[in-house]
Amino acid sequence: MRALDGAAAALIAAFGLATLFLFIPGTIDDPGMDDLPPAFMPQIVAILLTGLAVLLGLRSLLRRPAAGDSAGKEPALTRRHAGFVLLAALWLAVSFAVVALAGYLAGGAAAVVGAMLLMRIRRPVTIVATAVAAPLVLWAVFWQLLTIPLP
Repeated sequence: MRALDGAAAALIAAFGLATLFLFIPGTIDDPGMDDLPPAFMPQIVAILLTGLAVLLGLRSLLRRPAAGDSAGKEPALTRRHAGFVLLAALWLAVSFAVVALAGYLAGGAAAVVGAMLLMRIRRPVTIVATAVAAPLVLWAVFWQLLTIPLP
């Protein structure tokens, strides 16, 4: 697992750095208002993502193998793992597309539904209730408490 954790940490850190230095500056304009700039929260998320990836990488480097583990017994990346990664990437792409086409509330609902299905939660009432409530709570926090409008 150490090798898989290290590889995952490197990929997540690369994605976080690309988001921080390429995607956010290239896609979010600053209207020059006195409040927080629109890129503030995405930058915080990218910094946290990169920081957590670095911690995962350090953990994989510094962790000692458990008693009885050997280097030859490390699990390889299986078809099931690769399939899950592809499903997660598809979920992210669909969520981003829905945000771009229909706004944050609909995109948030799509993201919640996809995440719950990936976590193998199959109760329709739970999925629908969470998919409706989570974006509305986020909207209320951002718009009503923080006065940050969401498109």
